[in-house]
Amino acid sequence: KRKFQVLLRCIKLWARRRGLHCHLLGFFAGIHLAILAAYVCQRFPNATANGLFTMFFEIFAHWPWHIPVDLHGQQTNCTRSDGCLMPIVMPCSPPELCASNMTEGTFRKIREELMRGFVLTKDLGSHDFEWAWIFEPFPYSTTYEQFLRIALCAPTSEELHDWSGWVKSRFPYLILKLEDNGIECDPNSSQEVDHTVVKPNIVYHWGLIPQSDTLLDTSSLKEDFMKYVINDVYGKVKCTDSELTLSLVGASELPKSMYNDSFYSRHLHQYGVGYQAAADCWSTIG
Repeated sequence: KRKFQVLLRCIKLWARRRGLHCHLLGFFAGIHLAILAAYVCQRFPNATANGLFTMFFEIFAHWPWHIPVDLHGQQTNCTRSDGCLMPIVMPCSPPELCASNMTEGTFRKIREELMRGFVLTKDLGSHDFEWAWIFEPFPYSTTYEQFLRIALCAPTSEELHDWSGWVKSRFPYLILKLEDNGIECDPNSSQEVDHTVVKPNIVYHWGLIPQSDTLLDTSSLKEDFMKYVINDVYGKVKCTDSELTLSLVGASELPKSMYNDSFYSRHLHQYGVGYQAAADCWSTIG
């Protein structure tokens, strides 16, 4: 039990630091990570905590995702359903798949990050490895050239809380709409505040990955998204005095908080990540 708790804590920290822990944005929910951690512990009951963390990357970086991850240890009737990119079976009876908002774009990032973890941990004795490298914050500002800026604004903090919660629940639709337009995105869950705006506000910046020379029409995108946001009475009431703005910004226009104060390890230069200690987790498993 203790090793499971340590492993899950480390996996959650890794997911948060690498921008993979937000179910609404198409990434992992807590239940997904708990089942994956339990699967590794089940497979390797005698492994050390850092051995389990290493095996987590080795197993799931190479997992054949047409096959569900299942803790039952026996054949179940749960099969990958249409649109389920990373099927994970809940430990319940009868077995059923965990809910997921994953898209092609977020699935791709998860696989890339699992492979990055595997590459870093596959041969720990071959270089001066440090566990902190696993937990480097994802370098959004140097990875993407263009971002979708999503600004939410309301007259009061209480109204902003309600408005932002409602809009965020509609984010999966916005992500799919971008992909329909030939643009994958890396939706960063971090919230910023635009201090040049008087009203309470929240700002998100999503990295854009155009799959072609497609130009994004933010006006049309906003119009379509707002129709979905206010498609019932609750949404219409919430948006009465609240605002939503979509715009394109370059990496140089990002807030300073999105730039990591870091230096680049020669071992990690190919990944474009900076160094920042994650003592709250990696010291536990080192």
